[in-house]
Amino acid sequence: MSSIEEIHLVHHCHTDIGYTHDQPTLWDLQRRFIDEALDLAARDRDLDAPNAFRWTVETTAPLLRWLDDADDDRIDLFCELEAAGRIAVTGMFANVTPLYGPSQIDEALEPVRRLREAYGFEITNAMNCDVNGQNWPLADALLDAGIDGFSMAINEHFGGAPLERPLPFRWEAPSGRELLALNGFHYSTGWALGIGHDAEAFAETWWPRLDARLEELGYELPVLHVQSFHPFGDNGSAYPGFTDFIEEWNDRADVLDGDLPRIRMATPATFWEVVEEHRESLPVHRGDWTDFWNFGSASSAWETAINRESRRRLETADALEAGLALAGAGAPDRHPSRRSASGSRDAAWWALNLYDEHTWGADVSVGEPHGEDTRAQWHHKANYAYEARSHSNRLQRDGLAELTRRVSRVGGDDDE
Repeated sequence: MSSIEEIHLVHHCHTDIGYTHDQPTLWDLQRRFIDEALDLAARDRDLDAPNAFRWTVETTAPLLRWLDDADDDRIDLFCELEAAGRIAVTGMFANVTPLYGPSQIDEALEPVRRLREAYGFEITNAMNCDVNGQNWPLADALLDAGIDGFSMAINEHFGGAPLERPLPFRWEAPSGRELLALNGFHYSTGWALGIGHDAEAFAETWWPRLDARLEELGYELPVLHVQSFHPFGDNGSAYPGFTDFIEEWNDRADVLDGDLPRIRMATPATFWEVVEEHRESLPVHRGDWTDFWNFGSASSAWETAINRESRRRLETADALEAGLALAGAGAPDRHPSRRSASGSRDAAWWALNLYDEHTWGADVSVGEPHGEDTRAQWHHKANYAYEARSHSNRLQRDGLAELTRRVSRVGGDDDE
């Protein structure tokens, strides 16, 4: 038998920007999902038990939109439940791909700082789902952002996990520092095992298989991190059925006798606390987690190339604006006719990062390549690249134009 005493069930919505719904619809649904999770967590706020509802915000992009729309009472409730450990906010902007360069990663992690400062959220870990791997510099970027635990829930459809899983380990960053990391199960594993709907299947079939696998791997932690989404699937809401299932499961005689593990509805932070206690016994790995799942970017190579150029222009624009600010001519100091509208820079980086986010195509795109859903979602996806192009061209132009105003001209028309 393995060492597992308790399964930490981490419930969240898997964020696909598109795939199941057109992107504008998806953004509104994600807003509603947070409200539904908030109500379930508030329902159980006084329940001190393993089955008390807990919810993990997988990515910050939907939360940022929710905060823009929610009233003060709802935001206060969210903050109260986050402080109580009933709702967790994790650090990744979206489920990102290795298309993100260092500047994009830094920009995508900037909301972590803002959310901490504005709302007091304790954001100490991050999670990324679907994508097979990440660029090595991400480890340093996460550590710089105050993230000390990072989990990957890899989808092996047209890809694969580079290491055996589940495997907690120390990811040695390029700087030599170490980030606690988890090569974890797919994000749907809880539901796939029967947790939430089929106790006998989990007890008699899936747990014995999983237990044997953990023993084979030499897994030594007393807890196991298992993620799960709503039975709807990707882009699903909070599922209240987990709470009743866990209560009934933990009351089983074979669980009380220790023959089967307890289940606790948890946030990632509770798992990382246990991992920290075993840090020194964990293996160390260094280097990239090579990704070969994100083949979507090659299917739209034209837009991907445009987005690469947009990133270069935005980096140039930022450098120009930094220099102009030192000269007392930053955007806020200039006449409105000589600068882009407020929010243009944020809109540019937002669009750039959403194009490089991991979702490429509708769920019906293979079977219905010319269907309306397929076409609509592709146009929304491609628009992120073209929106970033338009903003970046203007922002770079504004910076260059302002710089030329401050370049001294030597001589005049009569100079030889």
